[in-house]
Amino acid sequence: MTRVFRNDAITLDREVSEEDFERFVKDELVPYFSKTYGGPTRASRADLNDQSFLKDPEGRREYLWTTVWDGSPESVRGSLFENTRMVRFEETEAVLKKLESFGERGSERVFSKLAGAQVAST
Repeated sequence: MTRVFRNDAITLDREVSEEDFERFVKDELVPYFSKTYGGPTRASRADLNDQSFLKDPEGRREYLWTTVWDGSPESVRGSLFENTRMVRFEETEAVLKKLESFGERGSERVFSKLAGAQVAST
């Protein structure tokens, strides 16, 4: 399988509290995806290996959700992650709907790993 990186940009609505959003990410979204999409399973087309939530340090209320998968680029496309499994999870739709209640989630950007290296720290 190929290592695939998916980026989802999120921009919070003005009336949304950053603290509430970040609590949702840490307490609900990240744990749900780790549990539901880790693998491998018999229904896997792509398995989640890692995920990070990044915050814009400039205070523009912008975030980037980066997920790392084993699978094909086609298997991680779709706003509901519907191609990652052969079965559909209704809970995923509910969690993503809650995510989108905080602001706008842009279209996913998917990249395949071309090269990489571990860099030793000094």
